[in-house]
Amino acid sequence: MFHFKQFSIKQADSAMKVGTDAMILGAVIDCSNKTRCLDIGAGTGVLSLMMAQQNSDIKIDAVEIDELSAKECQDNFQNSPWFERLIVNQLDFLDYSSEKKYDLIFSNPPYYSTTNLNEDVRKAQARHVESLPVREMILKIKTLLTVDGEFWVIFPHSEKTKWFLNAESTGLRVKTAISIRGKAEKEANRVILCFNRSAIQTEEKEFVVRNVDNSYTKEYIELTNEFHSIDLRK
Repeated sequence: MFHFKQFSIKQADSAMKVGTDAMILGAVIDCSNKTRCLDIGAGTGVLSLMMAQQNSDIKIDAVEIDELSAKECQDNFQNSPWFERLIVNQLDFLDYSSEKKYDLIFSNPPYYSTTNLNEDVRKAQARHVESLPVREMILKIKTLLTVDGEFWVIFPHSEKTKWFLNAESTGLRVKTAISIRGKAEKEANRVILCFNRSAIQTEEKEFVVRNVDNSYTKEYIELTNEFHSIDLRK
């Protein structure tokens, strides 16, 4: 069980556990003034729960392909203070259809593109891009976004150019790009992008998770303060 300040995450059966990627993405996403949200590849449901905590008006549809993960996600939703605003659909996102349009879509997607897939089929499905190809994913997202909607995503920094090109070829633009360094002395290993239809120029930012001595940076502690149930300054 992973405990946050206002909710807890059961993750015994989920293919992917709660990690730093989800924590940063969930804390960075601007969900203010949003009302209808879609979580792609919800896993444990942590991102949806982080959005629900921040915005009392938002209603969230989550999509998760893995049966056991989807069941655990639903349990986590039901055990949260916001269960009436959260629902999970167990299916492949590329098969998902909805008459609703979403003003916020987000994902911590499968992104490894190596041919040596994880022997655990469920983990491979959760981690590898073969289960949710980038271009197909972006095309689908565009059909589900409102005119002013935003799509937030995190993935390896090495994949940044591919995401830029695939998105722009479909008519989406990068509004914000946040390069993330795991440690102060290291190169960026993750990037968060925010897409919409109207961005003219990309706002570039950088974020560092840990100091050289492996302690958490002040910016990470402040960013995640509303969620972490433990004192990260220790």
